[in-house]
Amino acid sequence: MQTQVQNETIENTIELAKLYGILKYLPDGQLTHAPFSLSPYKISAADLQEMTELTAPFSELMISISQNWDFLEHHLEPIAKIDPFLRMLMDYRTDEITQSKQLLVQRNDFFLIKDEHKKTGQAGDSPESNFAESALRQVELNTVSASFPFLITQISHLHRYLFKQNQLPEIIPNNPLSPVVDAFAKAVRDYGSPDGVMLLISQPSEGNRFDQLGLEQFLWDEHKISTVRKTLADVFEGGCLRQGHLVLEGKTVALSYYRAGYTPDDYRTIEAVKGRQLIESSSTIQVPDLQMQLAGMKKIQQVLTRPEILSIFTSAETSKHLLKTFAEMHTLDEIIETPGGEMQAAEWVSGNPENYVLKPQREGGGNNYFGSEIPKILKTIRQDEQNAYILMEKILAQTHSAVLVVNGRAERLTSVSEVGRYGICFADNGVLKSNKDAGYLVRTKAENINEGGVCAGFACLNSLVLEA
Repeated sequence: MQTQVQNETIENTIELAKLYGILKYLPDGQLTHAPFSLSPYKISAADLQEMTELTAPFSELMISISQNWDFLEHHLEPIAKIDPFLRMLMDYRTDEITQSKQLLVQRNDFFLIKDEHKKTGQAGDSPESNFAESALRQVELNTVSASFPFLITQISHLHRYLFKQNQLPEIIPNNPLSPVVDAFAKAVRDYGSPDGVMLLISQPSEGNRFDQLGLEQFLWDEHKISTVRKTLADVFEGGCLRQGHLVLEGKTVALSYYRAGYTPDDYRTIEAVKGRQLIESSSTIQVPDLQMQLAGMKKIQQVLTRPEILSIFTSAETSKHLLKTFAEMHTLDEIIETPGGEMQAAEWVSGNPENYVLKPQREGGGNNYFGSEIPKILKTIRQDEQNAYILMEKILAQTHSAVLVVNGRAERLTSVSEVGRYGICFADNGVLKSNKDAGYLVRTKAENINEGGVCAGFACLNSLVLEA
């Protein structure tokens, strides 16, 4: 039962959120507060430690995969034959190396599952091993447009103030804004151009602009590095190459940071397509570069759940640990073990859709199919299109009560929380130079809501507290 919470305290809290810059644009252009929670998510010290310690291995894994074009091509080419968007991205790649430096700003998202659903991973785990059981289940790892480092930092400030005022538990410190911006500044300096700037590639109508503006402002305040905000079409119309450098508004683009370019909608015009091509042909450091964007595809996530594949890129010990956090994932044409014996995954899920999520090769949220939607969409998918989808078990996350504030209203709801860890990794010619965890993102939503987008209003920004 939903209990509406409407009082003067909530109204004052919303005003405070606006003061802290916790803002977004609605589709009609109106300015409002970004959704947030007033109930911090409790996490055990052991689960927090495990999640934090996983950041660096996952970042290193992504660097290794992005450097292996043969691997990416082998697994993505069959999908590219039927997916024009993926085809376009893969065709951007050339044999010419224009930039050896890689900066990865990733976010690895997890649910914490109920105790009865924990698994111990591969047979033969020793009792003394760290995390013999894992409560973590990876939802996805984002290698492109890992958003909210500014907004979640501001939420941390807001919660710290409110909870101290009301003698509530102290939140776990969180400030991903600073290390992310410091990484941007280092990349710009390493590029070696005295007038180097950061290009922030945005979508034409950007509802999450304040998160991006926060990064821009902090980059200038702390490092005196300017940001040029452009759409892909803008890049084509106003940019040019000078001796391999990308130049916009008379300034050399040392770093290109993608907050767009990960959906087909971002390439609706020929100008947008040519804008991406112009960036790819330049020597700018990209966050992420093309191969890193491809490494973050859901197909790659799925093949990594196979131990024999994962072991190509990580040690045996690391593989064993990562595997414990993976949800079950299949291709639609895969033969899987079911209670009734071996069966094609597509056939099995048609009769048991409530336990799965069907994911296409798309980023940005709002693309997945759940429950009764799955059999309907399966009927529309041709045999040769099945490779373009991934079947993932539905993660049964821990539930908790939370007060969620959305569009000026507050309600107490039975909720689930998705916890992401930011990771920052810098490499040159595939050799790691730095690799660290950079804080967390919590998104809390009603347990009956499938999608998790903050800007769409499905989920609310939140903080963590340690279980007593």
